[in-house]
Amino acid sequence: MNKSMNSLAIVVLLCGGVAHAQSSLGQLLDGGAVKLSPAEVHALGDVRFVRKTADADAYMAMRADGTVVGVVHNKQGHGSSEAIGTWQVDAAGRRCANVELPAFRMQMTQCGFTYRLGGDIYFSASDSDRHVVATHYAGPAFLE
Repeated sequence: MNKSMNSLAIVVLLCGGVAHAQSSLGQLLDGGAVKLSPAEVHALGDVRFVRKTADADAYMAMRADGTVVGVVHNKQGHGSSEAIGTWQVDAAGRRCANVELPAFRMQMTQCGFTYRLGGDIYFSASDSDRHVVATHYAGPAFLE
């Protein structure tokens, strides 16, 4: 697999939703954001998102039953791949998704924490590094 395909997959999963206003985790916490408990993460139900970059478009759904499904369309001539996998939440509230892109012969794991600030949902790769970027999702049901 070439470097651009590897970078594509990492960007697709780590930046699941489009950031409308990126903040640091510290800024979120200072503003009153609260990390969701495992039960609260599960209560979000099905979460669908679209991620469009210069290299690829990804359409994914993290289903309430713990499965991940979707498709990634590469814009640099590598075609498309189905995205399939699973996700779970540990006791600390860390959600991890294991996703395979069979056509690209890639498998990835992405983990992080979910936060709520008012009615908005954010995702952060850490719950302790105040400098890490927190991605703001446009809504809890359809993230674009």
